[in-house]
Parts: sequence; C-alpha cells; structure tokens
Amino acid sequence: MRVNQILFFLILSLLLTLGCRKEIKRNYIVIGSTIDIDSFNPYLSTSLFTQDILDRVYLRLAVEHEDYRTFTPLLAKRWEWSKDSLQITFYLRNDVYWSDGVKTTAYDVEYSFKAAISPELAWLNAEDIVRNIEDVKALNETTLVVKYRYVYPYQVMDINDVWIVPRHIYEKIPFSEWRKNGFFDHNPVTNGPYKVARWERGQLIELVKNERYFDKNYPKIERVFVKIVPNESNLTLQFLNGEIDVLPSVSPSVADKYGGDKNLKFVKYPHLAYEYIGWNQKNPIFADKKVRQALSYGINVDEIINVILKGNAVRSTSPFPSIFWAHNEKLKPYPYDIQRAKKLLYEAGWRDSDGDGILDKVIDGRKVDFKFTLITNAENQTRREVAVAIQNDLLKLGVKMEIQLYEFNTFMRHILDRNFDAVLSGWRIATKPDLSSLFHTEAIKSGHNIVSYSNPYFDKLNDSAAVLNNLASAKKIWDEIQEILYEDQPYTFLYEPVRINGISKRIKIETVKMNSISFLFNLHEWELR
Repeated sequence: MRVNQILFFLILSLLLTLGCRKEIKRNYIVIGSTIDIDSFNPYLSTSLFTQDILDRVYLRLAVEHEDYRTFTPLLAKRWEWSKDSLQITFYLRNDVYWSDGVKTTAYDVEYSFKAAISPELAWLNAEDIVRNIEDVKALNETTLVVKYRYVYPYQVMDINDVWIVPRHIYEKIPFSEWRKNGFFDHNPVTNGPYKVARWERGQLIELVKNERYFDKNYPKIERVFVKIVPNESNLTLQFLNGEIDVLPSVSPSVADKYGGDKNLKFVKYPHLAYEYIGWNQKNPIFADKKVRQALSYGINVDEIINVILKGNAVRSTSPFPSIFWAHNEKLKPYPYDIQRAKKLLYEAGWRDSDGDGILDKVIDGRKVDFKFTLITNAENQTRREVAVAIQNDLLKLGVKMEIQLYEFNTFMRHILDRNFDAVLSGWRIATKPDLSSLFHTEAIKSGHNIVSYSNPYFDKLNDSAAVLNNLASAKKIWDEIQEILYEDQPYTFLYEPVRINGISKRIKIETVKMNSISFLFNLHEWELR
C-alpha cells in the first residue's frame, strides 16, 4: 500500500474516533456495505448497489419518482411530445459540465444511446431499448430528438434508463473493448452532485462535492465514504459503535434489538423487491413443474417471516410485489402443506426405493437421488439463516439440500453463468412492468432468465402486455401472466422484505428520503446536525 493511502486511512480512523468532540466539524458521512460496486462504467454493472452509487455521480435526463410514472426535469429542462406521440424533443440545460470541465451536451446522450444498443457491448437492458426506441438524434448541444417505434406508456422511462456517459472520454475505446481491463474505472469523469475521489477496490469509495455541479446549493454534505466490510456482523458492530453513519438493509433482528437506541434511527418502508428460490431447469430434477410446486408447498415461509425476519416481510406470489400496480391481487401464497408436497413428488415419480430417507428416481436410465446444492451470498446473514430453514423443511420431504456460500461477486458470476442447481437471491424490480428479461425464452442466452424457463404462451402474452398503451388492458394480461408463473413455479416466490435502513443521529432525518427507488434517493439534500 502506498504511503498516501496509509495516511488517508489513519486520518479517517482518527476522525471517526474523535468525531464526538464538539470542536471537530465532520462534514462527511460513512455508508457501510458488505459488497463493493462492480464498475464505474454503468453499462458494465449488474449490481443494484452499484446503481445506487452511480446515480449520485451521473445525471439522468429526469428524476423518476416513487409513483414510477412521474418525472421531473434534471439534465433535461423540459420536453415536448409530437402530435402522434411517436417523438419526444428534450431541451437540455446549458450549464452542466463533466468533472473534467467539458460541457455535457445532447451529443453525449446520442452517443450513450449507441452504447446502450451496441451488440458488441451487450448491455443487459439493451433489449427493451432496441425494441422500443427507433432513434436518438442530437440536433445541437441542447436539443435531443427521440423517435419511438410505437406509442406506449413508458416512453420517458425508457430513454431515462439510458445512462449518459461522457462521449469525449468513452469514444476513445471501441465498444468491443469496454469489458476488458476496467476501462473508465480509473478517475471516472462524471457530472452529478458528487464526483469520485478514490476507489480502493474491496475497501473504500470516496465521493466528494463536484464543484462544477450546476446547482451550487448542493450537495449539502461535502464528502461521502462508502466503507466495504464483507462480514455483516462486523459491519453492524461498526454501525452500532458510531463508526458508520448509514447502514442499508439492516437485519430485522438488529432493528428489533436496538430500536430504542437514541443515537440511531431505523427507517422502514415497502420495497419493490422480492426474495426467491430459482430452480435451474437445466438440472433434470427440476424439469417437472409438479416438483417445483411440491418444493414451494414444502417450505414454511410464514415461519421464516415470523422467526427470522421478525415479521418484516409479506408473502410473495409473483414477480410483481404487492405494492406495484400490476400485481395480481387474486393470487394467494402457496400454503405450507407437507402432505400435498409429498403427493406431488409421488405423482412426479419420486420414491424412496432404497429406504435411505432420500427420494430417488430413474432419469435417463440412471437412478438419481433428490439431492442438490443451493447457493447464496455469504455476506447476507438473513439469507444464510433462511437457507438453513429451507434445508430443514425440504429434508422432511426426503429432499437433501446442501448449502454453498459465495462472496458476492463470485455468487453473481455463478448466477449469470447459470452455474448452480438452485439459488436463493432477490430481485428489485424495474418500475416498468416487463418480465421478458427474467422469464422470456429469448432471455435464456442473453438476459436474466437464469433458470432457463421457457413457456411460449408466456412469451406471447408478455410481448403483448409490455407495449400496450392502455394500462387497464395491460393489467388484465399481466394478471394472466402472473397466473402462468404461479402455476409453473420457475421460482418459489418467498417474501417481499420490508427495507430497513439504519441512520446515525448525526444526520437530520427530516432531510432524508429513502424509498423503493433507492436508499440514497436524495443524498445530495441530506444535512448533518
């Protein structure tokens, strides 16, 4: 480690230790995390935590609000629709600069659109953009024209999802080379209220006030550290000791135990997310939907919510959480029913033929025991406890499940490479209803269909609903789509967690907005006491 790095950590440690003394003014906060970001290039990231951080350093055209339909100006001052609603003209601010002093213009947005749809880059969200947006053209530095292939309810949302990157920096490297050697991660050029001062991988991120930010009133807090502590118990202890000011995703047991601490505040809110078990259908033991249904009946999710989550969750029935407008409220959670689970397994051909307590079946001429490995990320203590509960429940059915824990980035590689039998994980859903990236047949190779689920009727309905302009008509189709998934159970939909974030008393809670879009939704407006 270089001398200046050692000096930095000594100074940070000293400030954290002495910060309670009145004579020291701490105009910074420390955010704790068990995981690091994966890249400062937004087109390479697959992590939602990374998105939370990148949204503080890169500006979008507009700010999306928690109703998921309202947008207010940001980089774009205003926008106008054509008479046929197939075109939107955005008028950009003329006073936004990249952190290296170069002006942010409509040409940056035009270039970023090319990046978003580049097959060489293969951005994970490219499919929606290509399918819906025909062209993006800069007429001059402040005027941008977006042409759509048809009229649908999410036109502003789709163009707003395109990350805007500095053309003068990124165009130096061909799209085909972006995924090599961490281009753009060293001294990232950004244009948000914060800029990147330091990134020590796996240890610390330092964000500082961007002196070129167009609104000179922000950010209120001049420096933000993100401290990476892979061990959740150690991270929690540092939060309780005052070394960390903001702790996202606090475990329910910690919030329950320390809820009365006057130095801490726990913020709870519904989250557009759900936890699930994904059954990889490339593994023949999960190919039969009766088996997947049986496993769902065989897990006591209500007990998991009550005992492990301390009641801070509701049952999940579909990939649309219950607070989302497209959710099918008619669906009821799979009840815990051991006898029904055993009956379905029997109908699917599973027997304990050798009396060893584990079910078996002849598959492709070979006797196969019902044994598999479930993977999850080691940093998440709640998931570790949930995995053990699932393991115990399934053993009662004659199903032997092993648990494999991975460090988060390794865990994500196993997921994206489809290198698992079953996975315990979670999704935070997009604010636009479209399930193609998770369950469409075409997404088995190029999207997030990690369980290799395929149902042609689902594909047809999803393609239809995703582009309907009439939301009432779309809702009927989305309801039917959720009924298909409920029947097929490519996932066991476990629960929708209540998000619990911990905040130090140093931060004025009245200035903080945390919501299902991001726990850092208005970080630039936060103030210290």
